[in-house]
Amino acid sequence: MNISTHKIISIVSVGLILAACATTTGVLPKGDGLYTINVSRGDTAKVKLRAYQHAEKFCAEKSANGIEVAKEDLRADPASPNMGIIDLDFRCKGAVNSDFGKKVMKEIQKDEKKDAKKAASQ
Repeated sequence: MNISTHKIISIVSVGLILAACATTTGVLPKGDGLYTINVSRGDTAKVKLRAYQHAEKFCAEKSANGIEVAKEDLRADPASPNMGIIDLDFRCKGAVNSDFGKKVMKEIQKDEKKDAKKAASQ
């Protein structure tokens, strides 16, 4: 099988881009209304932002609530000191008061309106 140089470059480029992105476990339940998320493979500010974004989005979509942080463990990645790791434990509780949470709520409302218009036109 003959693979062109262009295809090889494309495959390698995509692999490098994916390797540079922050990775996450996604939101996982811990019990008693407590959730956790782990984000790694990015600079410290990026992994913290991604963790809070995922938590805010999860709570906004699940219950239209904001987040209440139970524990935040932000640290340097031992494998790469320029990278960070965060473990964020939280509850979906209280009003959505962060800028990101408010943005998520607006997007959800916009999607609901779009879906309603689509359903009405069918």
